Amino acid sequence: MKRIVTFTNLFPSSVMPTHGLFVLDRMRRVALATGFAWEVVAPVPEVAWFVRGGVFRRWAQVPREETFDGVRVLHPRYRHWPGLSLRRQAAAMASGARAVVERLAADGPIVLDAHYLWPDGVAAAELAANLRVPFVLTARGSDLNVIANDPFVAQRIAAVAPRAVACCAVSSALGDRFAAVAKLPRERISDVRNGVDLERFRPGDRAEARRRLGLPVGGRFLLGVGRLVPGKGYDVAAKALAALPADVSLVLVGDGPERAAIAAVAGERSRFLGALPPDLVACAYRAADLFVLPSEREGWPNVVTEALASGLRVVATRVGGIPEILGAASAGSEPDPLLGALVAPRDGDAFARAVAATLERPSESGAVRSFAERYGWDEPVRFLAATFRRALGGDAP
Repeated sequence: MKRIVTFTNLFPSSVMPTHGLFVLDRMRRVALATGFAWEVVAPVPEVAWFVRGGVFRRWAQVPREETFDGVRVLHPRYRHWPGLSLRRQAAAMASGARAVVERLAADGPIVLDAHYLWPDGVAAAELAANLRVPFVLTARGSDLNVIANDPFVAQRIAAVAPRAVACCAVSSALGDRFAAVAKLPRERISDVRNGVDLERFRPGDRAEARRRLGLPVGGRFLLGVGRLVPGKGYDVAAKALAALPADVSLVLVGDGPERAAIAAVAGERSRFLGALPPDLVACAYRAADLFVLPSEREGWPNVVTEALASGLRVVATRVGGIPEILGAASAGSEPDPLLGALVAPRDGDAFARAVAATLERPSESGAVRSFAERYGWDEPVRFLAATFRRALGGDAP
């Protein structure tokens, strides 16, 4: 039986059920469209016991094999030294996953579907070369925008990318970067955006959504969804509250090391909902007045399309695929004010002004939702299904 084998650390598990949900969402649809079987190899970093704290303690609890949401997921281990082994990580991941992938390949034709270029994509390419199987690469953001700034990493990406059946990037800006790092003609990189679940994310009753989440029915809420880490810029949103009317608060879905610092700045005008399952994340969009994403870098942030599909306007930074999502892809162009506004990263004054101006304008959630309907899954799934059929030599058996 022909199979797609997704190879990535960006995949949810029973221990971290919200980690990499976007890959699950995407590839489930693609596998159904192809008719091929689908399995997942999600390697887990294994660290020495004396550094096994925080996230590495959770990684250690991930089972070696499980069925997650109906999908068989294998979690081979590979040796990792945090902060020390970046350049060795792809080789270590390939070594740790080799036996598992060899067994899968022995059972019939496979194509490796690698998400995140380093270490996952390069490791998958090494395994594919050894096993003489095709592979597809998908770049997602910081793999190119941050990690590939290391010359060794960039060199390894450039070495393997020409052998891929397809090189995909989730936004046009990331596709430009992929071509530059891999030293490939731009036409060799396919822009394959993520889609949004238009059934789950849609406008609804704001008061009901707030009651469900335990939020006050009154007041206006700025919503942020994502990891609370420095690069997401939520400290900028927290500081902007001082320049906004007193009824405006910041509500954050997600967790991370910046939570305490954000809370210290925003004080009683912040609320932290922690990591939520997808249905409650959708509820959070319906509860909010405005979505904010003051990131320093992005690929194609799904949270922006989810917000728009929920009828929610967006104030975000002009980075990565965000201008493209908001219809302002050309340099310096602005989105329709109906949809929100774009500002430069780390410009707190401009961010506060954009939020204030957007909140002053009447919201037209129906029109925002209509704009977002262009970001459904049909188009990217058609392209990817054709790509995997080509990789495996035609239709499913």
